[in-house]
Amino acid sequence: MKNIIKKSITVITVFAIMLTLAMPVTAEAAAKKAPKLNKSKVTLTITKKKTKPTVQLKVKNTAGKKVKWTSSNKKVVTVSKKGKVVAKKKGSAVITVKVKGSKTLRCKVTVKDTRKNTSNKPVTCQHKWVKHYVEETVTITGSQCACGQIFETAEEWEAHSIEMGLNREYGHGSVASVDIPKTITKCDYEYCEKCGVRK
Repeated sequence: MKNIIKKSITVITVFAIMLTLAMPVTAEAAAKKAPKLNKSKVTLTITKKKTKPTVQLKVKNTAGKKVKWTSSNKKVVTVSKKGKVVAKKKGSAVITVKVKGSKTLRCKVTVKDTRKNTSNKPVTCQHKWVKHYVEETVTITGSQCACGQIFETAEEWEAHSIEMGLNREYGHGSVASVDIPKTITKCDYEYCEKCGVRK
């Protein structure tokens, strides 16, 4: 009976030791199989010869799982469906990689620009002038016929008088001066639609 108990204890102990030794191996194997990005940090430099430098990012151990790539700032860098990163302008962005059923991976991309800064140079605008119009109410002196009609100009009154005379219509000879309010549209100023300067 004692021998049976000893053998049982020995078997259980050996099994426990084997299980303990196997666990790190299993964990290590699982870690090796987990998706992994080939780069965590990348620096791209824009030059006169290379205005849009690129880098290819790759994910290992995807086992055919769906991979989605996104850029946190598309104005700085863009990324294709296959992980190709293209620099656009100076700045930084984070490329995020989502592997279905696994943790999210990230790569920080810094973009530098070694081209000379020309922002301090004076820029000559090729002005495109546009007229700015305003409405204004003015008062003009017109003529009023005895029949009640008002004419802004002497020519209009004379034409009316001749017409009435030809038609032998009388009572149109008395003329009075009258103030006539009139809204006119005039050019207030001109401005450049590109830079906004006035002239």
